[in-house]
Amino acid sequence: MVEIYDEILREELAKITPLERKVGCLTDDIAERIDAVMKRKGISKTELASRTGHRRCEVTKWLGGGHNFTVKTIVLISDALGEDIIRVVKTQKKGEV
Repeated sequence: MVEIYDEILREELAKITPLERKVGCLTDDIAERIDAVMKRKGISKTELASRTGHRRCEVTKWLGGGHNFTVKTIVLISDALGEDIIRVVKTQKKGEV
């Protein structure tokens, strides 16, 4: 019976594209970062929900991993936590010093 489940699991995992794997890893990393900042600052899910104008169950979804965050949501959460969740490395344009 275990062999059957192993085979089914292998088949399902094989369907996941490299892009989907990368997206999944990045969204999990974002969720972990939010959770770490919340813990460091002593902010509960209820408090983050209040600060963002969302329900606590939505915060739970964010922290559960796999959530497809929009840039707007990341900015909202960053503002609510008072700290950047992600940063983009800006490149210099030609002629800039």
